Amino acid sequence: MSDSSAQSIKQLKIKTGVVKRLHKEESVYVKEVVDQKKVVKKMKDENAEGADIRAAERVLRDSEMMVPRTRKQLEEAVQSLDDLVTALQGEESISSSQEYKNAAAQLKEVENALQAQSS
Repeated sequence: MSDSSAQSIKQLKIKTGVVKRLHKEESVYVKEVVDQKKVVKKMKDENAEGADIRAAERVLRDSEMMVPRTRKQLEEAVQSLDDLVTALQGEESISSSQEYKNAAAQLKEVENALQAQSS
């Protein structure tokens, strides 16, 4: 395997890992927002201390801010990986590798998840 092929496979691994991590991170933030909304509502229903409610609301706001930020990073990472996969599509030695197949599978999984969220 040539140096450029090895370098391309290394880039595939790295970019696939970034997409996978950001996808997981975004889903964690979305879940955290849902959970934190429940906590705030419960605290208000139980007439908790004002300072405690404000602290819980601050945590909620922080989580809500992270969702679009993480989504933007994820979309950029997906685009970068997609560009690399497309560029390497014609190189038989790379497109038949497991790393290439993993990258393509990860792209498909994330794109399906993003489409499902937007519908």
